[in-house]
Amino acid sequence: MAAIVLTLAEPPTAHGAAHVDIFPGSATPAVFPASSPFWIGYGFTVEAEGGSGSASELPPDTRFELLVDGEPVPLVTDTRIAKGRTVSKRSIATFAGGLAPGWHRFEGRWYDAGTLALSSDRRIEFVEP
Repeated sequence: MAAIVLTLAEPPTAHGAAHVDIFPGSATPAVFPASSPFWIGYGFTVEAEGGSGSASELPPDTRFELLVDGEPVPLVTDTRIAKGRTVSKRSIATFAGGLAPGWHRFEGRWYDAGTLALSSDRRIEFVEP
């Protein structure tokens, strides 16, 4: 993989919202308060100059996708350009009103140059506070 995957810092619009981490191997919560705001976000960046397998630009079809309960979630994507090249992309989904009580399925897909490089499938129970 020419690009490396990274988790994101808190987006400016999240103000106090929790970050729900669905990255494979992460400590995803089994239970989360219903109707509580949260966000999910991930991105890609090129490796540092001189690193093995380094790339000078992210391919246009490098992306993160998120589905909740089988439905695609709109993501806000921030792309950083340096010297005319795309050097990072980060995509964020915010759930300002949270989700209704019950079980919800979160599917994350990370594509590098259009090829599925990583996937995650997590279920979280949202409960009344």
